[in-house]
Amino acid sequence: MFKKTERLNRTAFAKYFKIGRRYHTDDFTLIYSPAPVRAVAVVVGKKVFKGAVDRNTLRRRVYAVARLALHDKTGVYVIIVKPSAKNLKQPAIVPAITTLLATTVKAR
Repeated sequence: MFKKTERLNRTAFAKYFKIGRRYHTDDFTLIYSPAPVRAVAVVVGKKVFKGAVDRNTLRRRVYAVARLALHDKTGVYVIIVKPSAKNLKQPAIVPAITTLLATTVKAR
């Protein structure tokens, strides 16, 4: 998990959700915006899992992978989990997220 200062609050989330550039895969959507500091948010909606326990488990798994992949990068990253991702196990999440985050490096 990221520190509280590295996570987006509601106001910043709404701002970057509108202005960020989107990158899509089958299981995730990444919204990226350049910034001098790092800020991350992970969204798992009720369409993915009805139960809060399952949503939070998947959210924590994505945060863990993002923390490792973004350890030296700056910018604002919003990762939205699509319903097709609920079938992914932990070993499959790692390459999916790292590949998605690598696309922002290529696009800069």
